[in-house]
Amino acid sequence: MNLLLNTLGDPIWQVLALVITLAAPVLIVVVRTRDMHASEQQKRRETLIMLWVWLATFLLMSGVQVALHLPDTAPQGTSSTAPSPVPTIALPPSPTSTPTSIPTPTPTPRLAHSITQVLTMFCDAITTRDYQTAWNLYARSLQHTYPQLETFAAWRKFTRCTIPDQSGDPSALTILTLTFASGYTDRFGRSGDVDYRFTMGVQDHAWKITGICDIMSEGCFAVSWG
Repeated sequence: MNLLLNTLGDPIWQVLALVITLAAPVLIVVVRTRDMHASEQQKRRETLIMLWVWLATFLLMSGVQVALHLPDTAPQGTSSTAPSPVPTIALPPSPTSTPTSIPTPTPTPRLAHSITQVLTMFCDAITTRDYQTAWNLYARSLQHTYPQLETFAAWRKFTRCTIPDQSGDPSALTILTLTFASGYTDRFGRSGDVDYRFTMGVQDHAWKITGICDIMSEGCFAVSWG
């Protein structure tokens, strides 16, 4: 059906069919009138020949058109070779991961004063000769190691206490500068401003002084008063 429709719908076939269809009557008239003396039987025979020629021409033309349309209507050949399936790689089952427990951090104690504040209180007490306040900033372990009266006697040699700029960060070891009064020196013969390193620790939720040492080029040596 598609072949017949394609042939009938071909413009070339339509034009040629119209031409030979119109030409057939003209040729028949020409054949029948070309010889006035021809018998009626001869005219009928020539007319029949013209009709057979028209029919053969029409069939030949139609056959040529059908042959030309055969490639268009031929079914597309399908490949019998099916695409090979892509192999599926089976992934090994993922092991059930056990969540790692995160250790709970030790809570930072909430302290009433920072290290800098405690050391500032100590310096102010030394400068104002409020030795009892300075003594209260000692940890109990330090108070048990050094007698109170001897410590007060050592503090009377100082006239001033300051915190150097470089020791402003709250670290476990902090430096203080103590100034000797005129005529006093330490056991190493130093006078004037002498730097000491204070070790801080937490006691009863508060920063306390747990150790003091003389800063020397060879190291830091424990003082005799704290």
